Amino acid sequence: MIKASRYILILLTVFTLSAFLPDFFRTTFERHVPVPFVMYSSVSHHFVMRKAENGKTLYYDSKGQQFNRSQYEQQLPLFHFRQLMTDGLMPDSLFGKPVDVFEINNANFFSRITPSDIDAPKTGLYPLFESESGRVALEKPEDYFRINNKGIQFIDPASNGVKPGKSALFTKVLTEKGMTFPAKMIAGIPTIRKKYDQGYFIVDKKEHLFHLKMEKGLPYCVQIPLPENFRILHIDCTDFSNREFYGYIITTDNRVFVLETDTYKLVNWPVENYNPKTDKLRLRGNLDSRLAIVDKPNDVYAYASNRKYILQNEYHEKLIPNLSRGAQIANQILFPFKIESGPGTSGFHRIVLKLPSKSLFIIGNLLFLLLYLGIFFARKRKRIAVVELAIILLTGLYGFLGVLLLPTMKK
Repeated sequence: MIKASRYILILLTVFTLSAFLPDFFRTTFERHVPVPFVMYSSVSHHFVMRKAENGKTLYYDSKGQQFNRSQYEQQLPLFHFRQLMTDGLMPDSLFGKPVDVFEINNANFFSRITPSDIDAPKTGLYPLFESESGRVALEKPEDYFRINNKGIQFIDPASNGVKPGKSALFTKVLTEKGMTFPAKMIAGIPTIRKKYDQGYFIVDKKEHLFHLKMEKGLPYCVQIPLPENFRILHIDCTDFSNREFYGYIITTDNRVFVLETDTYKLVNWPVENYNPKTDKLRLRGNLDSRLAIVDKPNDVYAYASNRKYILQNEYHEKLIPNLSRGAQIANQILFPFKIESGPGTSGFHRIVLKLPSKSLFIIGNLLFLLLYLGIFFARKRKRIAVVELAIILLTGLYGFLGVLLLPTMKK
C-alpha cells in the first residue's frame, strides 16, 4: 500500500513538473524577437516595414531602402492620410482622382483572425436581430435561438421555454431551402455593437452553407452555392462601412475566401503558408490593394493583391528564433513532453499533452536513467526498483526528480 501511494505521488509530481518546468525554462532563456509591421505602399508598390530594434524604430522597404518616419508615412498615404494632411504632405490626387478623405476612410478595413478565434467552444444560443427595424441603432431581441435535430428553436429567457410559433415558421423556411439539421457551425456577430446586421451564416449537417436573417419579423434565408468538396473550417463575419463582403471563410485545406455581399460570390484571397490552427492572419484593404499577412512563430509572410484579389507581390522575412540554438536543443533533450493547462492556440483553458517534434528527448531520458543508476550505486543500495527505472526511462527529467524527491521509506 505504501509503495502504491509513493508511485501515485511520483506520477503526480511528473504531471506537475511537466506543466511548469518547460514554461520556467522558456521564460528564463527566451529572448525578445522584433516582429516587423508590414504594409504595402500604394506609391512604390513595394512592401514597407516598421520594426522596433535595439531601442530604435527602423523604417525600410522590401528593396532594402531606409526611410525616416515622415518618408515612411508618405509611402502609405491611404493609411497615414490624417497625419499627412496635418503636415501638408498629402497628395492632391491619387490614382488619377482627387483625394476624397471620406472615400479613403470608408474603403479602409482591417481584420485579425487568430487560432483562438477558431479553437474555441461555441455558445449554443444566439440572438437574432431585426435587420430592417428602421431604427438607427440595433436593439436586443427578446429571445435567443439554437439549432438542433428538431430544427431552429427560439428560447424565451424569462420562462426558458420554446416559442412554438416563431420556431415553426423559421424551421419551415430553413427546411424548404434545403437545410439538414442540426447545424455544424453558426457564425455571426452576436452583439448590438455593430454598424448593421446581416444575420448568421450556418453550415448544416451536410456541409451546405445558408444565410439566415430576420427582416420585419419574417425569416430571410438563402442557400449559398459552394464548389465541390468545399469544407468550411471557420467563418469570420464583418460589419465594414463599405459593405463590400459579408466576411471571410477559411477552409479545411487552409484557403481564405471573401463572401461578397448580395451576390454571395466566393473570391479566393491569395494566401499561402497559412495554418489556421497555429498562425495569426491579418487582412487589410484600401482603395488600392489588399494585403494578407501570416504571422508564424519564426516567419512573416505577406501577400499583396489588387482589389480584384489578383496577387501582385509577396514578401517573406525570417525571424530570429526566440530561443538560441543551444536552448532549443536543451529544451528538446530535457523535456520529453509538456502538459499545457493554459490557453495555447485557444483562449480557453484545457489540459493538453504536447509531444516533442524531434526525438532528442530519448538522449535526455537515457542520460537521466544513467545518472540515477550512478546515484543508486553510489548510495550502495541493494535492491533496484524496476518501476522506478521505467518511470525515468519514459519521463526523463520529470521522473528523475520525482523519484529523488520521494525516496523509499526505510523500515
